[in-house]
Amino acid sequence: MHIRTRLTLTSAALLVGAVTSACGGGSGAPTDASEKEFCDTQSSLFADLMPDDMADPQVPSDEDMAKAVKDWGNELEQVGTPEDIPDDARAGFERVVAQADEIDAADFDIDKLEELEKGGADASKEAQKQAQAFADYLTKTCGNPLDDLEMPQMPQMPDATE
Repeated sequence: MHIRTRLTLTSAALLVGAVTSACGGGSGAPTDASEKEFCDTQSSLFADLMPDDMADPQVPSDEDMAKAVKDWGNELEQVGTPEDIPDDARAGFERVVAQADEIDAADFDIDKLEELEKGGADASKEAQKQAQAFADYLTKTCGNPLDDLEMPQMPQMPDATE
């Protein structure tokens, strides 16, 4: 599996997993983060999982992915959200933080990621609305974190006639 595909599935699974999570209540995360600090923390998961050597990218192990997500969730909770985040987007943020805390290596099996990616339809309408509000707020405030990742150039394939 390509690293970009793995990161995309992971982010989708976290957002959808947050939707299906039965967690309730607030996370206690601050509500006064600067937009820059909030966005930097949101996108840090992708930067942390990118391989050091892009010429020979290695997909992180499931254990590495789980540890990175748990660490990222802790950072999210410490940083919190900007003051202007709408209530439903804040609730979506809290679900993502809770889901990140509960993640383990088994959650990164490709079949489970694809299942989670499709699982949002089973969530309550309110949970779906909160997840969508958070995703919309992230995109509006921070942009798409995958847009800033530099992916390696694919090597030129030799011409079959050579």
